[in-house]
Amino acid sequence: MKHNSESGFSYIDVMIALVILLVGVLGLLSGITASIVQTRSQEQQLLAKQVTTSTMESIMSVKESVRETVQNFIGWGAVGNVGTNPHPITGLSQGIFLTGFRPVTTDPGSDEIVGTADDTGTPIPGMQRQIVITDLCDPDRPSPAPLCNPGPAGIFPVRFRSVQVTVRYQAGAVLRQEVLNTVLTDYTVQN
Repeated sequence: MKHNSESGFSYIDVMIALVILLVGVLGLLSGITASIVQTRSQEQQLLAKQVTTSTMESIMSVKESVRETVQNFIGWGAVGNVGTNPHPITGLSQGIFLTGFRPVTTDPGSDEIVGTADDTGTPIPGMQRQIVITDLCDPDRPSPAPLCNPGPAGIFPVRFRSVQVTVRYQAGAVLRQEVLNTVLTDYTVQN
């Protein structure tokens, strides 16, 4: 007698194999998606670092005022937020940097200084910048009380300023920020 045996895969075997294959493919797609999101996040972080660094360089250039494109000497008095650094004679504010978080634009404007009121160009999507400039007290050469608190009142001009540049940006659904701090000093020699 001849026995005819048909062996093969049942529908259940095929379905189990397809589920296993599907889990593997979904895991692979998840890894690729996570890699793309991470790459985009790193691009945003690098851009934010570049913006903080270029902003700090622009602030330092205001202090030095060595650029040929600046028509008038801006100098140390301009290194401050709007509403700060009153002129010793006129009493008018000399600070030129805007307060609060502002959109980061692609063009610094006619004064070629980033973070000021004349910044123009297209805003960088999802990115904002804040510049905070604070007078620091020098215990060896105290400044007048309104300019430098707390500290003893004196007669010397402010020679130290703390500068903090913060850039907020979106990395996927997460709001992140880059912060750069420095202290600027005024070493101008006056006759």
